[in-house]
Amino acid sequence: MKAPVSRAPLLPFAATTLLLLLNYPWLSLFDSKHLVADIPPLFLYLFVLWLVFILTVRFLLHPGPVDEGDSPVRPRTGTDKARGNRGA
Repeated sequence: MKAPVSRAPLLPFAATTLLLLLNYPWLSLFDSKHLVADIPPLFLYLFVLWLVFILTVRFLLHPGPVDEGDSPVRPRTGTDKARGNRGA
């Protein structure tokens, strides 16, 4: 099995991209009085950008699903509950 590849070094690139997208030229593109679904485009842009950034950071820090055999947390069974173990 291959060792998981760390994507954490891409975090500075993601943060820099976010800062660039939050600067003047991009913000001015969405500054208008026209409403999109009764929401000002600037607010929509900021919230969508924020959501995409959060999902990007989650993707970079948590690589994806692991195989069931590689899971660090074992599932609880009936005997664990009876013994008082909390499932390490």
